[in-house]
Amino acid sequence: MDTACPLQNELTQRIEGALGVRMGAVNCRLVDEPGMTGAMKRSGWAASDTRGVIGFQVGKHVYVRQDTPWTVLHELIHRSGVNGDRLNRYVAEGLTEAIALELKRSPNEHRPTYPTETAWVQRELLPRLGMTAVQLGSTLAKTRNAPRELADLIHQNDPKIDKIKLERELQPQRPEKPTIGSRSCEPTRFGSTATPPSLAHREGLGYLALRIGLVGGAALVLPRAVSRILQ
Repeated sequence: MDTACPLQNELTQRIEGALGVRMGAVNCRLVDEPGMTGAMKRSGWAASDTRGVIGFQVGKHVYVRQDTPWTVLHELIHRSGVNGDRLNRYVAEGLTEAIALELKRSPNEHRPTYPTETAWVQRELLPRLGMTAVQLGSTLAKTRNAPRELADLIHQNDPKIDKIKLERELQPQRPEKPTIGSRSCEPTRFGSTATPPSLAHREGLGYLALRIGLVGGAALVLPRAVSRILQ
């Protein structure tokens, strides 16, 4: 049995107003664990890959676990166009969390789910660009090519960066390593870490990049090694 997500209309309007986008139809439902598994299996996931997922979206449909209603804001921000189907998932998750922190009006509306990614966005990316999370989210949600747009913004700030290489690093997950399933979709796992772009080049953003490996072809990932900062 599922129910409508709390504050769906209010949160949708808040996101649309802040980012300057129109999200279109949204059907957000609170589901139990079997309901989440069923929704993900219908989109091509294996049952074993659905464990630990607290939020999931495909098309206009958004599913949130009943015991984690505080991820509704996060999922709706994904729906606005800031997600791993349009941009490197490490950046997309960190930016989504940073936007949620700027837009939330009570502790019940958001709890951290991607601390590593969020810290990188807040401490490295946004200060370098001189933008807030909402400002960057608005820019990327509106553009047709989010990787190119973000590469351009970073390159404008630091022209010595290889813009072509950076744009490749910022691409969404490849079809052979999908986000995943028969249709475009986006999961959220509590405490998981996404795959960062390998920007720890001599001309890069100057952060400690974690090399991440996919587990079971799904969105759950674990660190394998750490790259050194080359400066």
